[in-house]
Amino acid sequence: MERQIIRIDEEKCDGCGLCATGCPEGALQMIDGKARLVSEITCDGLGACIGECPRGAITIETREAAPYDERKTLDNLLPMGANTLRAHLKHLRDHAQTAYLDQALAYLAELGITVPAPAAPHACPGSAPRTLAPRAAAPAEGLSSQLSQWPVQLHLIAPQNPVFHQADLLLAADCTAFAMADFNQKWLPGKKLAIACPKLDGNQEVYLAKLTALIDEAEVNTITVMIMEVPCCGGLLRMAQAAAARAARKVPIKLVVVGVDGAVRREGWVA
Repeated sequence: MERQIIRIDEEKCDGCGLCATGCPEGALQMIDGKARLVSEITCDGLGACIGECPRGAITIETREAAPYDERKTLDNLLPMGANTLRAHLKHLRDHAQTAYLDQALAYLAELGITVPAPAAPHACPGSAPRTLAPRAAAPAEGLSSQLSQWPVQLHLIAPQNPVFHQADLLLAADCTAFAMADFNQKWLPGKKLAIACPKLDGNQEVYLAKLTALIDEAEVNTITVMIMEVPCCGGLLRMAQAAAARAARKVPIKLVVVGVDGAVRREGWVA
């Protein structure tokens, strides 16, 4: 499968070893005076080691690699002691990897090992995953929010978050909710939301990787792509179709095209 994993530039690496201490999974080790990725299957691709490298020798790339294995990672970490284990659990929590964190805690419970929960994350609090309950409408309002998860921006969501498992995904261009008067009430109920702008957002290779993971790992049931009628917005559909072509699973894709006046111009299944 294709996923994010670290790459080491040996010419830049001076063998300081800081990256190895910054890798909670133990995937990095110092060998012959250089940092080496000794286990792709235990590299989570989240880049804790990048912040430790003073030479800029470590980057993250997207390529074919075996799926990350949380149980195998824990088998490697347990001999290193409780402090290393705590660091790993905190690492998962700080990066909103709730599915891996749940797997880790379940595996530790199987082994009869109790470890204190990691401290509260220091990552941006605005991107912390949340499950939301639809809010009841006040009599004077007549409307209520149907958003059932947070965050919603595609760069911020984690495909491993359990809320996406076998969900119906609404992949909406940023402008659609502003154009449509009934976006929240008609299109959002029963769906998990991801928003993106195919024209202005950068690093869209990450989008492609996340959509592929949502199909293969989260096993989403359907993807509804909602775009504006302007030509540049079609990139979001092409991105979803490219992810579906990469994925091992097949998933139905529906296209909804919205006019600048908020009316639905076209709606139908395209895959």
